[in-house]
Amino acid sequence: MVDVDTAARTAHGLVMRANTRVTVELTDQAQEAGLPPGGGYQVSGMLLDAEGEPVELPRIGTLTLPLRWLHPADTPVSTSHHDASVRQIP
Repeated sequence: MVDVDTAARTAHGLVMRANTRVTVELTDQAQEAGLPPGGGYQVSGMLLDAEGEPVELPRIGTLTLPLRWLHPADTPVSTSHHDASVRQIP
């Protein structure tokens, strides 16, 4: 999914990446563990399967990029390309 903002000259989209790290917010578990209330506790770590191997989970993130970076999918792109605007070249 891509949303184009022509006034800002940017495109906004979603990107999916695999990740082995997870974060779970504790609710009643924090109180049951004797932690002070209202702490907003989380447990973060790596999710492992039954054999102890990392499990990759999809994670969706947002991506915003300049419209000038877009090109047709069938157009080859140079791996050595550098955006001139980064160097403030008009």
